[in-house]
Amino acid sequence: METVVADRAGSRPSRSRTRRGLIETAWVLLVILIAGLLFFARYEDPRRVASGDSFWYMRQALIFTGTDPEVARIEAGRQVCRDLNRSFRARGETPTCRNYVTAGFSPRYAAIFHSRPGYPLFAAPFVATLGLWTGMMAATLILALLAAVLAYLAVWLASGLRPAGVLAATVLFVLPTGFAMTRMLTESGVFAGYLAVVLGATLVVRGRRAGLLLVVAALAWLFAVRSASGMAMALTLLAAGALTALGRRQRWPGVLLGATGLLAALAWQLLSRVLHLPGLNDTIQDFATRHFQARPDVADPIGWLIERNLGFWPDQLGLELAVPGTLAAFLFAVVVLVRRMRAVAALWIFTGLTGVLMLLAHPVDTEYNRLMAPIWLPVACAFGYAAALAIGRRRELPAAPQPAGSPPAGPEGAGSEPAGPERAGPESTGSEPVGGPPALIPRQRGSEPGPRQTTADRVAVTAGQ
Repeated sequence: METVVADRAGSRPSRSRTRRGLIETAWVLLVILIAGLLFFARYEDPRRVASGDSFWYMRQALIFTGTDPEVARIEAGRQVCRDLNRSFRARGETPTCRNYVTAGFSPRYAAIFHSRPGYPLFAAPFVATLGLWTGMMAATLILALLAAVLAYLAVWLASGLRPAGVLAATVLFVLPTGFAMTRMLTESGVFAGYLAVVLGATLVVRGRRAGLLLVVAALAWLFAVRSASGMAMALTLLAAGALTALGRRQRWPGVLLGATGLLAALAWQLLSRVLHLPGLNDTIQDFATRHFQARPDVADPIGWLIERNLGFWPDQLGLELAVPGTLAAFLFAVVVLVRRMRAVAALWIFTGLTGVLMLLAHPVDTEYNRLMAPIWLPVACAFGYAAALAIGRRRELPAAPQPAGSPPAGPEGAGSEPAGPERAGPESTGSEPVGGPPALIPRQRGSEPGPRQTTADRVAVTAGQ
C-alpha cells in the first residue's frame, strides 16, 4: 500500500510537467498559426517580392544545390524578371521586363553577396526539393515564423505575460517588419537573429548563463546572413551590457553580455582580414561608385561617407518630423520599456536603433524603410505588452449595483474575510499559471494591514503580560 501511494505521489510532478509542456506547445502553435496567416496576407502586397539583391541570393542557393553558376545566373534572372512583371500588372502597368541583365557586374560587387552565405545556404535544401522560387519563399516563411516564436518567448520572458508575447508576435507582422519579412531578402533571417540575441541575453539577465550559448549562436548566424547586422548587434550587446552592469546590483550579467559583444566584434574583424572579406571600405566604395561601374573609387571613403550623411540626415529627419508616426511609436516603446521592463530596456531599445547604424554606413533614401525596419522591434514588444494589460483590465468588470436595502453579496458578507489578491486565481488577476517565467517588470508591493510590530513592541507586550 505504501509503495502504491509513493508511486502516485511521484507521478504528480511528472503529470504537472507534461501538462505545462502541452500548454506551452499550444501557445507556440497559436503564435505559428497567427504568424503564418499574416505572412501570406503580407506576401500578397503588390510590391516586388524579389529585388536586385534577391537575384544574388537565388543564384547562390542554386549553386549550393550543385547547379552550374551560369545556369544559376540565367534562372535567377528569369525569376526576378517574372516577379517584376507581376508587380507591374498588380499596379495596372504594362510589364516591361524581357531579360534581366545580370552580366558585367564587378567581382568586387559579387564578393559582397558571397560573404553572406547564411540565407541562401539555409534555403538550398528547400530549393533542391521545391524549385527555386517556391523553395526560397519556403525558407523565408520558416525564418519569419521562427522570428515570431522568438518574439513571443522574449516578450513573455520579460513581462511574465503569455498574451503579451502572442500580441507582440502578431504586431510584428502588422508593422512594416511584416512586409520586410515577406520579401526575398535577408530581413526575416536578420530579425530572427536579433530576437534570438535578445532572448538569450534576457536569460542571462535572469541569471541563466545557458542563455549565453543562444547569444553566441545567434551572433554567428547574423554574421553569416549579413555581417553588418552581426556587427550592429555585437555593438548593441556591448552598449546594453555596459548599462546593465552600471545599473544593477549583480553586475556579472551586464559584464558578460558586454564582453560577448566586444569579443564578437573583434573576432569578426580578425576573421574578415584573414579571409579577405569585404568590409566597411568596400561597402562605401560600392555605394560611391554605383556598384563599381559608374565611377572610380573615391580617394577618401570615410570623408565621402561623412559628407553624404551630413546631406542625408537633415532632410530625412525633416520628413520624419513632418509625419512623426514612427518617432511617436518609438518614444512610446522607450517609455514602456524603461518603466515596466527596465532590466532589458536598453537591449530592446539599442536593437531598434541598429537601423540607424546601417543607414550611417549606407545613407540612401531608397533603402531607408528597409534598413530602418529594426526600429519596430521594440515597438512590437511595447505594444504587445500594453495591449495585454488593456485586455486584462477590461475583463475585470465592476460588480453590478445592488438594490437598496439588500444584503451584501459575495464573500465580503458578514462573517467572511475580504478577498485579497492572494486569494484570487490566475484567471482573475491576469498572472501566469504556476510554472510560467517570473516577470522582469517591477512589481508593486501590496498594502499592509497595519503598522509593523518591532522587536521592542513584542518585548513590551511580553513584559506587560
